[in-house]
Amino acid sequence: MEIENIISAISIGLSLLAIAGTIFVYCKHDKKLKKQEEKLNAYQLKKFENEEIENKKAQIRGSIIRGEKDRRDLRICNEGKSPAKNICVDFLDNFVGHNKSDVKVTIKNYPSPFELLNVNDHFDIIMYPHAYRFSIDVLKVKLTWEDDFSNQNEYIQHFNLI
Repeated sequence: MEIENIISAISIGLSLLAIAGTIFVYCKHDKKLKKQEEKLNAYQLKKFENEEIENKKAQIRGSIIRGEKDRRDLRICNEGKSPAKNICVDFLDNFVGHNKSDVKVTIKNYPSPFELLNVNDHFDIIMYPHAYRFSIDVLKVKLTWEDDFSNQNEYIQHFNLI
């Protein structure tokens, strides 16, 4: 009978040890899962915040479109996710002007600031580079605008006119 008690005590001891091991492994695994879940939640919140910010931003960019003869159109587009307001186009080179004889590029009149540019819309600025008088390769332009995210957005862009 004594052996049976010993075997029974060993069985109970091993069972308790197995239960304790299972509880320990479960708690350790649960803690690890909670850490991962916390990181995932933080990542998702950050992603939602970034998407919300991006949805408030306009992205104003330009491109040059070749027209007939010497004509070039500077197409200003809103590639962002929000309308842009008060878009200003500033030509940073001193050889740009409106029908002056000493300029390298003549710019036809355009509304400045351009009041509103919706998503995926554009407006064109007509230009005539005077290649026969001067050599001009690159035109430097500063674009500024307001959107739902900021009232002081700025982008400087270089355009190849050749």
